[in-house]
Formats: sequence, C-alpha cells, structure tokens
Amino acid sequence: MKKAGALLSHIFKEIGIEDKIKLTSMQKEWHKLFDEPLSLHTYPIDIRGGELTINVDSPAWLGQLKFFKTDIIKKLYAYNINSVKFKHGRVYKKKRQDAKSDVLKDSKHPTRSITDSESEWLNKTVSTISDPELKENIRKTILKALSVSMLILPFFYKQLLVFLSL
Repeated sequence: MKKAGALLSHIFKEIGIEDKIKLTSMQKEWHKLFDEPLSLHTYPIDIRGGELTINVDSPAWLGQLKFFKTDIIKKLYAYNINSVKFKHGRVYKKKRQDAKSDVLKDSKHPTRSITDSESEWLNKTVSTISDPELKENIRKTILKALSVSMLILPFFYKQLLVFLSL
C-alpha cells in the first residue's frame, strides 16, 4: 500500500501543479531559507522543470548573484531545484522589515496631509498611465513625496543655495 504523500505527489505531478505547490511552499519559507540581506533582495517567482526563476530587486544584486548560483541550488535541494535563473523584478519583503522601515520613516520624516489642489494634480498626472499596477505605484510614490517634501524642502533649499554660492 502506498503512503498518501506519495500518492498525492504522483497526482499533483500528473495534473501539472507539483511545481506550483513547491513554489508556494518555497515562497512562504524564503526568508527562513536565506538570511538577510539576500532574502531582502530576492524572491522566487516560478519553477519549471527543476529551474527556479528568482526576481532580484536591483541590477547590482543581479550581477553579484551569478557567483552564488551553486550555493543557492544546494540550499534548495529539498525542492529538487537543479538550476537557477535570475531576473530583475519585484521582490516581496517580509512584514517585519516593512514595520521597521515605517518606524524609521516616522522618526526621520514627519508627514503632512496633501492639499486639494495637490490631490487634483496627482490624479491628473497618473490618469494617463494605462497599466493599473504601475499607475498605483506611481500614485503612491508621488503621494509620499508630496506628504514629506514640503516639510523637508526648506532644508534642501538652504543646501541648494549654499551649493550655488560656491
């Protein structure tokens, strides 16, 4: 008699979802599999036939990771990964890190509410962007810049005047 795990594994393989199950498991464990800073700059996005595709958040990290392919593959032995491919893309950070950055943000740069005219300008600016994800990311970035920039602008203005007077 076969064990349930072996039977399920065979069924998952037959219907073509074995790699997706491995990927989901790996994504949940990514920050435990790899320590910081590697886990903060990389994230697994696809598995096909034993090849893992990993998103990397910056070109600098992308260039450096090619030297660690063998080590990464060894660490992913339990997932039957035999090759790794890196590409520049979005990386999902663990929640603890996001909370830490919020504390830093709040302590370094206080925020303010944006005005109605700024809100109108922001909506008009992003209205021409057709990709919804890109539109939302740009909207959030501009909103953050507007809510912080007016509070720190006098400092930068003084620095600019000092620089120009040289």
